[in-house]
Amino acid sequence: MKIAIICSNFVSITKDVKKGTEIFDYILINNLAKVDKNLDITTFASGDSNLPIKIESIDYHPAISDKSITQNDKHIIFELALISKAFSMQDNFDLYHINIGDGDIALPFAPFVKKPILITLHYTQEAEYINKYFSLFRRLNNVSFVSISKAQRKFFPDLNYAGTIYHGIETEKFKLDQKGGESMMWAGRGVPDKGLETILEVLKETKRKVKLFPLKRAEHLEWLNKRLTELKDLMPSQDIFIEFDKDRFELVNHYQSSKLFLFPIQWEEPFGLVLIESMACGTPVVAFARGSVPEIIKDGKTGFIVNPSDNDIRGDWIVKKTDIDGLCEAIDKIYSMPEKKYQEMRSNCRSLVEESFSASRMVEEYLKVYKNLVTFC
Repeated sequence: MKIAIICSNFVSITKDVKKGTEIFDYILINNLAKVDKNLDITTFASGDSNLPIKIESIDYHPAISDKSITQNDKHIIFELALISKAFSMQDNFDLYHINIGDGDIALPFAPFVKKPILITLHYTQEAEYINKYFSLFRRLNNVSFVSISKAQRKFFPDLNYAGTIYHGIETEKFKLDQKGGESMMWAGRGVPDKGLETILEVLKETKRKVKLFPLKRAEHLEWLNKRLTELKDLMPSQDIFIEFDKDRFELVNHYQSSKLFLFPIQWEEPFGLVLIESMACGTPVVAFARGSVPEIIKDGKTGFIVNPSDNDIRGDWIVKKTDIDGLCEAIDKIYSMPEKKYQEMRSNCRSLVEESFSASRMVEEYLKVYKNLVTFC
């Protein structure tokens, strides 16, 4: 089976990549190459991507390395050029797997492609845009979609789904630490949607030690610096640890040595890789019940889920308080656990990831979808 995986030209696909979609690409491609030796995989990406398979590109360097492209917001043109090149080679492939955003950029090419096209949805979109744009392509018989959580389908309700496949990670690289540590931890993009404002409020109430690992984003840098300055003014220096732009493997020892991972998400995130990375290391999660969180966290077993507000009740969770009060109660529950019960929770976290969120499980599910599409399309 000959598979073409179309990635973004914006960044290089390497083990050090920090964007969620490209992390998924790297894990999927590397593990597909290991699991099925009969697969003939070609990746369309920047030429300097570090992958164990053939790479087709339009440029050796990714668009992000060229300021004349990024400053003028022209990177989308290079994405189109890469997609165009991939589809111009359709006689070489049995199936295309697209991993650029939600695949919307590739849809206008689809009527000219005779091979099956699988699109993994990586984000969420506003309903008005989805209804107007995606409806233009609903009659295409060769296009199928994979959602990365059930919650994500609420934003894309009428697509031709081939399945829901949760992301997976290389569990051998995120090893369990049975003991944990005393600090709370947070990691993610340094943007308002990731909940740093809420973390400030939580720390005012709990006075707990915290480790923060923001990824800088130029458009939110002023906001991020202001929030972190407020945080430093709020807490003694020995109780706060901040490092910027760490890659996911540099975070392993911090996951392992944390008491809990705090995830007060402010948007309907379709999947949170940091959640399964944390749990793989044994560290339970305290999170708002937004997006895919209730599908990933087992309330009371691998952490605690909290409803965002009294007017936004998503489930009957163990913690009945909502918003900041609910997060603080959940945090206190974990810190006050007897050691034996806490270690049981850490074991539960590891077991859940091994069973439901491993790279091997994810790859097997994608392989089934590939084979079905190639057979029946």
